[in-house]
Amino acid sequence: MEETNGCLGDGIQLSDFLIEWFEDSLPTLYQQDNIIYEYNQMKQQRSKKSCTIFSAVWAISDLFNYEFSLDEIEEIDNLSYTLGRKANSWWWVQSAVKLVADRWNEHHSDLWKVAYYRLDISNDNLLHSVLDKWYTVMTSFSGNGKYTLDFLADWVLNGTEFWNSTYGHAVNLRKVNWKLCVKDSEKWRKISKSNQECNIYELEHEVREIKPFSVNWYLYTKVAEDALEEVKRLNEIKSECNTLIEHLGTLWHLVNDTNFQWVLHYTAEKLRSKIEDCNEQLKKYI
Repeated sequence: MEETNGCLGDGIQLSDFLIEWFEDSLPTLYQQDNIIYEYNQMKQQRSKKSCTIFSAVWAISDLFNYEFSLDEIEEIDNLSYTLGRKANSWWWVQSAVKLVADRWNEHHSDLWKVAYYRLDISNDNLLHSVLDKWYTVMTSFSGNGKYTLDFLADWVLNGTEFWNSTYGHAVNLRKVNWKLCVKDSEKWRKISKSNQECNIYELEHEVREIKPFSVNWYLYTKVAEDALEEVKRLNEIKSECNTLIEHLGTLWHLVNDTNFQWVLHYTAEKLRSKIEDCNEQLKKYI
């Protein structure tokens, strides 16, 4: 059985904007129709190692109900090689997420722009809250032949542990008919019983219970064009505050001066207050 299209991993950045407050404020997407555009990276030799690109493209496609042409995907693929991706090689999930967002924001000024966020899928409530609002999230897993044979048997992944990995792959997760499903950009595989090509399979267990899956996922959200820079500014403030709080905590444990510890604690509380203020401001733009 051919196993291809691995990805290098998450490639997360400490500056990634984290979803910590979206559960209530993230707007529900309007389901325009029942169409889920499907992509197959295996049809072109050039894209057989571009699962990270296809994962990000598909998430944008879901968000806007927009079908990317092969020419558009090839353009994005080519751009990735100008941003540090080695020739005929795999790439990082985060790098592809950022590239596709930047490219969309540059070429689709007639539609909403997008921002991206990172979330931890160990929080079941947060993950399901996002998915129940018709969003698609992007991630990767480390699989092997046992993993592949599991979902190919009946198009449901039943297992949770598959031991040694032989490949990495970037995919999407979304709800299909209210079932937790993986969207895979390899449509050349066929359902055993029906011989039908498909690239969406169901998960029997919560994602956090399935060992091969990464704990870091990415999400695109719509942002009005005139608000994108403000969204970036507010999120950058949050990122810097979180970094400073971490450093202050480290310093607090290193010093013995109780007065100085109080100053550190007071400063950290002010930074947390600023984060909450940014969160309230951000609610206006999503």
